[in-house]
Formats: sequence, C-alpha cells, structure tokens
Amino acid sequence: MSSSRFVIATLFFACAAVPAAATDLNDVLAEFDRVQFGMQTISAEFTETNTSALLNEPIVARGRFFMTKPDAIRWEYSTPEKMSFVISADQYTGYFPNRKKAEKRNIQRWRDQLFRFFGVGQGSAELGKFYNIRLREADEDSYLLSLSPKRRRVKKRVDEVLFWLDAKTYLPSRVEYRAADGTGRTIEFDKIQLNPDLSANLYHVELPDDVMITDGFSGLSGISTEAP
Repeated sequence: MSSSRFVIATLFFACAAVPAAATDLNDVLAEFDRVQFGMQTISAEFTETNTSALLNEPIVARGRFFMTKPDAIRWEYSTPEKMSFVISADQYTGYFPNRKKAEKRNIQRWRDQLFRFFGVGQGSAELGKFYNIRLREADEDSYLLSLSPKRRRVKKRVDEVLFWLDAKTYLPSRVEYRAADGTGRTIEFDKIQLNPDLSANLYHVELPDDVMITDGFSGLSGISTEAP
C-alpha cells in the first residue's frame, strides 16, 4: 500500500486545562494555535482506511505514530504489513522488513513542505497561506475544519482535507484526505499520549545486513515534492 499514508500527519498538544467551548472559526483557530505551538512530543495509535474506485473494498491498516518537535516523526504499521517510515532532521528512512528492502533519502530540499503537509508546528496563519480554512460543522463533541487548497497545482491532487478536532482538547480525532481522483484516506487516532518521554532511538532505524537499500521515498508517494 502506498504510504502517503505516512502523511498524516498532524497531532497537536493540548494543555492540561480544558478551554472554553469555541463558538466560531476564529475561536477554534485560536485554540488550535495554542495547542499546536504547545506540543513537544506526542504518540498515538491509529487506524487508516484507504478507499478507491479501483478497490473492491477499503484497505485498512493499523499502527502507531510518534513525533518529537521540531523534526522527528515515526509512523510504524503493524497490519496488514509491518513497515516503518521515519524522518529525523533531514533524513528519511523507509523500512519494509518482510520484503528485506529499505529506502533512504535526504529531504532537506523538501523538508518545509513535507512538514507543512504533516501540519507539524504549523499555525493557522501559515496554513492559511496555502489553504482556505472553514468551520463546516460544530457540535458538543467535535469541530470539523475544512481545508481546501488555494493553488492550482495542489488542487489537481487534493480536493479537501478534513480535521475533526475534539471539542475539549482540540486534538484531532480523525483526519480525512479527499483526492482529486476520487480516492480517499481516513486516519482515526486513539490512545493519544501528550508529552510522553520518547527516546531518541525511536528515530533511528537499524537495518540488517541482508536488506537491500535504495535511494528514494516511495513511502512518501502521496506527498508532492513540488512546493504548494
């Protein structure tokens, strides 16, 4: 499966105090920014569902996500295939143990846009340069933010990104990507831990001697390396 699934990207730290309920888009974005800039480390379990007209049924994958600001991310999949995708500083490593394959790539050239895609450390003002942001729905449990790309190149690949934010913590409970070709990807987060003590070794991938290593980033295939 393509790991544009590696995408996602996007968990935000919430302070211990529960904020007052937001009433409009500006209120939601203010809390979004407070949460976004307060996060240092985070981990979560996730379920990812991929849909396409070419698939007879959705493909469901599960795993764990780890992030340490400002530049370390690890996505590891337990089902249906074990694999991991790590960015640390400017180095990307993808590892497919069952295939005895791995890939590495320096991503310094694309680092800013990759992390913008992930939503890491990005406040609403920065996201607003590239996306139109709307509050589509609000209820007692969650706020639904809709991000639609402003630039034509991005519109060719992504129609809309939807964020369901928990109304109490402003953490994302669900993220949905709707592509221009009709495919969809939904990530649901569970068991989120805020500011856990994450070892730096999480972002080091030890590759066995019999693993074939290539120069590439197919694990990031759903993320364009063109600036938005």
